This record gives sequence, C-alpha cells and structure tokens, in this order.
Amino acid sequence: MNAAFSILSVPRKYPDPQIHQYLVSLNDYVGQVRQIILRGNGREEPAFLITNDLETPAERVVSDYARRWRVENVISEAVKFFNLNALSSPILVKVHFDVLMTMIADTLYSMLAKHLRGFEQCDARKIYRHFIRGKAAVDITGGEVKVTYPRKAHNPILRNVP
Repeated sequence: MNAAFSILSVPRKYPDPQIHQYLVSLNDYVGQVRQIILRGNGREEPAFLITNDLETPAERVVSDYARRWRVENVISEAVKFFNLNALSSPILVKVHFDVLMTMIADTLYSMLAKHLRGFEQCDARKIYRHFIRGKAAVDITGGEVKVTYPRKAHNPILRNVP
C-alpha cells in the first residue's frame, strides 16, 4: 500500500491536500499499521495518522479524524475559556450540570458568532473579548429590554444583529 501523494476530491477549505500512506511495523505490536501523512491542510507541518484499519480508503480515514479533531478542539476550548477543568464537586450530578451549562454556553457563543459578520468562525474567547466583555447601558422597562452600547470598533457589527 505504498501510494504516492494523491489529491482528495471533496470540496473543502484547503482544496489541495496531499496524502502519502504506507504500511509500517511497530515494536510489540502483532501485524502492521497504516501510516498516513497529510499535508496541504492549512497547517505548516504535515499531520501523521496511524491506524490499524487497512481497508478504509485514506480519504475516509482523514475525514473521520478531521471530525474527531473538531470535537477535541471544542473540548479544548471549553477547558481553556469556560474553565471546564475546574470541576471539583464530589457530587456527580453537579459535575454533569456544570458540563451541560458549559456546552450550552459554548453553543450560545457559536450561535451569536454566526450572526456577527466577519466573526462567524471565531471561538468563544474572541467573541467574549470583542462583544461580551465591555460596557453597555441596560434599561428594562415593562416587557422591553434596551441595550445601549458605547462607540467602539466592533459595536456596529453587534448593532446589526437582530
């Protein structure tokens, strides 16, 4: 399975990734594993994948790993921004509640980002820094909430969000 670099045909952000794959033997492992090297995926250094799945096409293995990386990145962001690693309650229900609230908050940040022109792909930390943290006057009268933002570089973008 020594294939030269091949180009994936699925439309994507980085349209020309290259894959090189071959079989390798590992110490203390019976059989061979497949090593897949991916470059041209938006990273400076190539990505190395090792799998014992010798049958699945490399394109499928790479796309599966990409989905897993996105999940890991969301968890990593939650740990960094929402202090998810600070869960210290001995009560399991409270930990589950904290994780749930963190995921809801992350989802709300993502939903807000989708409405902010130019910030659609930003993480929660950047959305917080540019739009949430800061000053505003909040006036609640009757059933109406009125928020007045001061003049600031990103506030016109926020004002355009319904």
